[in-house]
Amino acid sequence: MDGGLIARRYATVLYEYGMDKNKTADIYDDVNMIRNAFADAPKALELLASPLKKASEKKTFLKSVFDGKVSAETSEFMSFVVDRGRVDMVDEILRVYQVVYKEHNGIKTAEVTTAKEITDAKKADFTKQLESKLGSKVEATFKADASIIGGIIIRVDGKQVDRSIARQLAEIEKKLTV
Repeated sequence: MDGGLIARRYATVLYEYGMDKNKTADIYDDVNMIRNAFADAPKALELLASPLKKASEKKTFLKSVFDGKVSAETSEFMSFVVDRGRVDMVDEILRVYQVVYKEHNGIKTAEVTTAKEITDAKKADFTKQLESKLGSKVEATFKADASIIGGIIIRVDGKQVDRSIARQLAEIEKKLTV
């Protein structure tokens, strides 16, 4: 069976379970925290995926790392994933949960690139402007890339607006060489 389909099914089950318990937002916060923890410690995912480790060892590991930091519902789901032998897919399942949650709650994802790092206040202000423009809540990530020289590149749910100086210079160069 397709791994993406499996991840979608498990993520949907988690979302529906959260709906039953009125905890979808708490689970979403837990999922973000867990994915960040796994990104910071990729060896943890390798340990969980190892066929040499017993399910009980994997559950003990998860409990030791996340106990008291995630909701009971998230903890139960993680145990469920281990019991079902899908722990090798846990990061993908959690990533898809983020997508499912955003779909159900009308949240758009934005990636904003600027030439230099901007302050947290400017990030918050820019996010508010995007929310106003798009008419929905926006989760924005910001990164700096000196190669764009100046200006901004905004990607929202797969669409891009490139107002960078580098792109503008490239267009001028193209017009001059034709």
